[in-house]
Amino acid sequence: MPTLRYLSAPARWQRLVPALLSALVAAGPTVAAQQRAAPFETLDLSIELLADIHQSRLQRDWSTGPVLGIGLALPFYLGNVELGVQLARPSARQASLPDFRSLFVYAGWSGTRELGRRLRAEAGVRAGIVGLSFHGDNIAEGRERESEPAVTARGALRWTPRAPWFTEAAVAWHSVFTEPRMEQLFLSAAVGRRFRTPTWLRDFLD
Repeated sequence: MPTLRYLSAPARWQRLVPALLSALVAAGPTVAAQQRAAPFETLDLSIELLADIHQSRLQRDWSTGPVLGIGLALPFYLGNVELGVQLARPSARQASLPDFRSLFVYAGWSGTRELGRRLRAEAGVRAGIVGLSFHGDNIAEGRERESEPAVTARGALRWTPRAPWFTEAAVAWHSVFTEPRMEQLFLSAAVGRRFRTPTWLRDFLD
């Protein structure tokens, strides 16, 4: 693959994000069973805009730009099941490096803690595959595309000003298992809407 040259993440960031996630849901979900939606009863659809605030050689060699995410979340027995995609188009800061596009397709799980009638905290993990597509005149034939596993640890605050609409602010540590690893720290904002899961889909999931 075209060389992605950057430094490993500082140890303080690697410690901070897991600590934040633990603090958000240290005791696990606290919503009473009668207050939770039944498994797969609802479906949350959201659109998310992410910004990479990590500073390493990756970010010095490429302008990562905004990342667009689309996600689905359905209640499960102990939290939420998540599915989604994130699309990014980093551009090279040097002529010798290629631009590339990445598409992260993931599945995940998150737990929640109610902080008030309209506010709740979420924390979870996502795992999936990142497809990388490189663009440039100096790409070796057959090396234009590759796929690598990736994981994300994420913590978020959700505010529901008026049901069924909601907004979210989140921080996420994202690691792609390239060699060396491509690591990013995202801040994000999202808007979404809750729907009742169609009967045919709920029957299929059950």
